[in-house]
Amino acid sequence: MADKESKKTAVVEEDSHEGHDHDHDHDHDHDHAHDDELKFVEDPVFTIDYKGDCAYEVKVTVPAANKKQQADEMYDELRHEAEVPGFRRGRAPRRIVEKRFAKVVRSEVDAKLVSAAFRKLIADEEMKPIRFPDIEGLEDDKERKEDEALEFTLKFEVAPKVELGKYRGVKVERPVVTVDEKDAEEALEEMRGRYASFETLEEKGKAKDGDQVVIDFNGLIDGEQFPGGSAENYPYILGTKRFFPEFEKKLVGSKVGDELTCKVTFPDDHPNENLRGKKATFTINVKEIKRRQLPDLNDDFAKQVGAENVEGLRDRVKNQLRENSIQTSDRIARSRALEAVIEKSKYEIPKTLIDDVARSHYEDEVRRLIQMRVPVEQIESRMEELRKSAEESAVDEIKRTVTLMEIGSTEGIEVTDADFESEASTIAMQTGIDSDTVAQYMSEESDRRSMYEGRIYRAKAMDLIMEHAKVTDKEVPREEIEQTDEA
Repeated sequence: MADKESKKTAVVEEDSHEGHDHDHDHDHDHDHAHDDELKFVEDPVFTIDYKGDCAYEVKVTVPAANKKQQADEMYDELRHEAEVPGFRRGRAPRRIVEKRFAKVVRSEVDAKLVSAAFRKLIADEEMKPIRFPDIEGLEDDKERKEDEALEFTLKFEVAPKVELGKYRGVKVERPVVTVDEKDAEEALEEMRGRYASFETLEEKGKAKDGDQVVIDFNGLIDGEQFPGGSAENYPYILGTKRFFPEFEKKLVGSKVGDELTCKVTFPDDHPNENLRGKKATFTINVKEIKRRQLPDLNDDFAKQVGAENVEGLRDRVKNQLRENSIQTSDRIARSRALEAVIEKSKYEIPKTLIDDVARSHYEDEVRRLIQMRVPVEQIESRMEELRKSAEESAVDEIKRTVTLMEIGSTEGIEVTDADFESEASTIAMQTGIDSDTVAQYMSEESDRRSMYEGRIYRAKAMDLIMEHAKVTDKEVPREEIEQTDEA
């Protein structure tokens, strides 16, 4: 198992969705260290300037003696290995080798000294950089003499910092609901609805709420079509209120073959700002009306969904509702407890980490909207709102992760093999996959195993918060707990 501190940095990187890139940077640095563990003849001097928000600028001065030592070692190696025209291998005079390879050696020496200085800096100062630094100053020093020190500036950010507030004994209100017969009957009706089928009505049938109306529609603003204003064979379910109220009003009571005209004024908060306040005229053609048919609630239906009979199905639904309610209550309580800790804590977060996580959240949300077939114009009109929301959720995610990692570090939490096996068993139960197969999948790549270890580590820290929390249960309406959980 990795030590707690390195695990802390690794998990922050994982949650920024750039963990692989950061790991690659550290691995690259690690490889340099093991090429030849550089020992300084004279230690470099660091002038550290903390810029806030985890950003550092460090001016580094590496004494010239180190350049000479590294260059001498490299020239000696080249003299024995390099092929120089006019000389047998290993026989070229040192001055010839120096003249031929001076530029390459200088570049390589600088690179080794910069890398070694950075490693020494972060070791001496116990820093945890989230990626390799930007290096400034070397490009301006081409005429530097051999007896002059190597000077450059390192710019980098370190892992988020948190000054923990109180996390033992936080007060938490846990919302709870009581499952009754009405809840069970509603759940059974929802289940029947999932197995419902739509059957085409006869030509004389009239559309009503709940019916699926297949329509063509075409909208015009000042006689011109506009994006998203037309469709063919569009299946619309009355009562869902996904269209304008004027649409629903026209379609209720309509028959197949009807051609309807509907005038609509786009609201001032419409997602597409170019349509706000505009008046449109829609022509709607009703092509087909389908009515939803629910299966009968009988033993045959119960067997279809995996129960022996109706009573067995009803009992199963009640038990599932109770279990779901408990899980929802606990999930909300855990979230509230962590929020209480975050509220009392102080944070410094690197800007690039926020940007990275926010970008990932933004891209995920755009993909989700596209999958929901939200018109591209609407998505583009909401870009500013989506980016702001993504940044807020990014900061929240980072704070949650950093808080739990810091608590884990403070409390000496470790992830054991038993914890890992338990997590594999839980996933196996949820997915129906053999636990050995799950465990193998979780462990077959180091990055993947680190991801699961981080998840387990944070869960154990959250368990510790809840173990010492002062939890009060409060009975609430089902609608309230569902809204809270969704939020």
